[in-house]
Amino acid sequence: MTVLALNNQENLPRYTRRAMWRDQTTPIPTSAPDTAPRRLLRDVVFEKMLAAIVDGTLEPGERLNDDELVKWLGVSRTPVREAIAQLHTYGLVEIEANRFTKVAARDDVVYAEAAQFLAGLHTLAREWGTSNLDASTRKTVLASLAAARKQLAAHDLEGPGALLDLQGELTKASGNALFVGTEEPLRIRVNFLRPREADAYDWEALVAVADELAEAIKS
Repeated sequence: MTVLALNNQENLPRYTRRAMWRDQTTPIPTSAPDTAPRRLLRDVVFEKMLAAIVDGTLEPGERLNDDELVKWLGVSRTPVREAIAQLHTYGLVEIEANRFTKVAARDDVVYAEAAQFLAGLHTLAREWGTSNLDASTRKTVLASLAAARKQLAAHDLEGPGALLDLQGELTKASGNALFVGTEEPLRIRVNFLRPREADAYDWEALVAVADELAEAIKS
């Protein structure tokens, strides 16, 4: 490294002195560029609010106040309003202009209709998606399915939702964007509406569905 006398530096241009100072100190570290796709803030807020609705943190019928949500989530009002609008299209939030915004109520009739429609889509997902799974993804899905089956056999209330989400993975594997765009919000709505009481489920039938699904994925 070339070192100039310090008493001569005052006569040099500012940008030259700045470069020399850098040359005489620890080099500025460099790092590889971050190639991971950046997530939109509205998507992050949507996922947090969705999780809070599905797990009951935000209860059915609970009013949603913008100021409280902004404080809770630590974001501005815009991504909160965007997330609420998306949740509304999913059927998880009810909006009455100038009156209220609240978490949707659970409705047994709506649940039955939505679950029936979703079951039809998942039959199609099994047909379209299983053949598109690569070896690694197939192994991962089967492992997750085995875990979900254990939950169902134990009458764990998380099991039905896990089984729905696994069939959602087959929908994604179909490669059909329109299909995925239809199935995902419906599955999320069914997961929100589904019963929270163990005696509301036919556990043996659900275990049988998991076994049939495993055989279809293996074949």
